[in-house]
Order: sequence, then structure tokens, then C-alpha cells
Amino acid sequence: MEELPEQQEKPQVRPASAAPTRPLKVLFLTDGMEAITAGGTERQLLQFVALAKGSGAVPQICILRGTEWLTEALTGCPVRHYAIGRVKSLAGMKQLADIVRWMRREKFDVLQTVLTDSSVIGPLMGKIAGIPVIVGTRRNLALFAEPPSRGERLLLRMSDRLLDDVQANSQAVAAHIARRERIPRKKISVIYNGIDTDRMRVTRAMGAGVRRQLGLDDEHLLVGNVSGLRAVKRLDLFLEAAQIAIRQHPNLRFIVVGEGDQRPRLEALIRALGLDKIVTLVGAQEDVRPWLAAMDIAVLCSDAEGFSNSVLEYMAAGLPVVATDVGGNREALTEAGILIPPGDAQRLAEATVRLTVEQERRRLSTGALAAVQRFDCRAAQLKMRTVYAKYASLAHQEAR
Repeated sequence: MEELPEQQEKPQVRPASAAPTRPLKVLFLTDGMEAITAGGTERQLLQFVALAKGSGAVPQICILRGTEWLTEALTGCPVRHYAIGRVKSLAGMKQLADIVRWMRREKFDVLQTVLTDSSVIGPLMGKIAGIPVIVGTRRNLALFAEPPSRGERLLLRMSDRLLDDVQANSQAVAAHIARRERIPRKKISVIYNGIDTDRMRVTRAMGAGVRRQLGLDDEHLLVGNVSGLRAVKRLDLFLEAAQIAIRQHPNLRFIVVGEGDQRPRLEALIRALGLDKIVTLVGAQEDVRPWLAAMDIAVLCSDAEGFSNSVLEYMAAGLPVVATDVGGNREALTEAGILIPPGDAQRLAEATVRLTVEQERRRLSTGALAAVQRFDCRAAQLKMRTVYAKYASLAHQEAR
């Protein structure tokens, strides 16, 4: 595999003495989210809060719409909820003005935006509220679910100019936004998703109940895919590859762990391909460890990724991984997995069949357990401490 580009050097952080003595107050502004099990960004928001607290900052969350399930008890910090329908509506504008007034009263030092609407309108809100440091977040290669209109692109470009820093979760995402959004590379901090490798360590015994539930014997090899049931995850490709692979290895079985709007389409495709006894959609699982422990092979076949939490979980569980060569998957796996082109069911089936050989599975399992240590949550914490020290310095400069 080709070598990854070196991360560019970041500006030197000022001495700690230049920073304010009180803890840094950080506000995370985000859109509505489905559920904690819906996808990587939902879980990542909780990690943002944990990293901020671990770095000595005092975090809060403000949610533009819905998401009643996200509470202070779950996040470990105050959460403020709004019910903004359309941002461009009169009612929406009034509520945004209310948020700005609240921001100003709270005297936050840092505003970090998460997801689309907050990324577009948040920087201007933060500037009006007098927040010294505005930070954007980019966790995938497409901020908008659909291709943005010309007006949306223009508004985002204007918002980007107000940012002091952008947190990207992979070198691939950093390069993409530098090119597409024309954000100067010196304004981008790469902070990989962290994972608690100790917590995610599994044993085969932990998956015994799941395998019994699925009716699997020792002779069966279970191929798993932990993904939200969304179009970009290309689970149709996973099903097509399953149909091809079982012709060569009839003892393969397949599961998808996750939920989403593509479920009816996938259920229909399972029936059409005659995979009713081969593939199971098990829904979202708050604790994926027993399901990972039951698997023999793990797959991620997305058309696009930023830096996949699922891949990190696979690696931490010691699973051999097949993943599409998109986003940060190459950075995560290096030589510890099989990378395939996106959109190719035949190549996915071939890689899966290749891993029916026990020696090959063991080789990649060993490599995955070693490689994932680079992304342990303690490494993310050290990086975040440096980044927050920079933000403290910037906030102090603005306050002078």
C-alpha cells in the first residue's frame, strides 16, 4: 500500500501561562440525531464531551431540534434542547436569535459545530454572541446528505471564513475539505476517533449466546457488518456478495447490525436473492461486543467514510476486516485488513471467501489488534489536550 501523507505541522501553542486561569467553557452545537445507536457521529458527540472534560474544559451541548434521548445523565454535561423545524422560517430565525442571546449570557470560550445545519449557521451565531474561538467539525467526505445547492455552498464558504480551526477525523477528510471547501490546511487539526481498546476486547465465549440465537454451529463462519441502514453504506452490495460467496462456501452466514431507512428495501432484496436463511438484520444494538464476539469476519462496504468507528471496533475485537478503500479506512487498517474498491460485489465476495481460510483470518486478526493501539482513546486524549491548549491561547488573545 502507498504511504500516507505526513500530517502538516500545526502552529506552536503558546505557553500555558498565556491561557486564562479558569476552565475553558466549550459549547457543542449540533443538529437533531436519531438515537445513540444510529451512527458514528451520535457516539462521537459523547466522545467529544469526554475528551473536553478530560482536557480540563467545561462542556455543554445545544441541540437545534429533537433528540430528547440526549440528556445530561447520558452525556455528563448540561444539554439544552430546541425544536427548530426549518432554520429559514420566521419561527426558526426567532429561536436562533434566542440561542445567540443565551450563548452571549453564558460567555462561552469555544463554539464547536457538529453536523450540517450547525456547521452552516453556527459560526455566524457564535461571532454575533461574541464567542472568541469558533471550531468546525468534519467527520465524513460529504457534509450535506444531498448535493448542496449553489446557495448552500456559498453560505458554507462564508461560514468557513469565520472558523479558527476545523477538526477532521482523518487525513483523507482533511485533504478533502482543504480542496473542496478551500479551508487553509494550517486551520485543520486531525484528531482520529478514539476507541477504548480495553473495553472493546472480546472473547469467543462472549458471542456464544448470539451464535445460539442465530442457530449457528461450529462449522458456520459468521460475516458481520455493523452499519446504519443508509444508502451510503451499500448494504445491497453486502447482500449481493453474500449470494456470490455462499456458492463457494455454503457454511457462510451473514448479519447486519444497525438500523435505518433502508430496512424495507434490504428486506425485499434479501427475499429476492433467496437469502432468507443466510442473512439476518438484527437491528441496532447498544452493546455491539457480543455480536462482534460471534463474528468470524467483519465487513464495511460503504461508498464513503470519514474515519469509521465500526472498523476500529472490528480491529479492537481482533476481527479480520474487509473494507472499501474510501475515506480513512486505509489509514486505520494499513496492512491489517483487506481493502477493496467501492461498489464491487464480486471483489467483496472474493475477499470474504479468502478469509474462510483460518490461517489468513488469524494473520489479519493479529495485525488488527496491533494496529488499533494507535487509535486508543488515550492517544486521542493527548492530542485533544494540545488542541484545547491552542484554543485557550486563542481565546485569551481575543479577550485582551
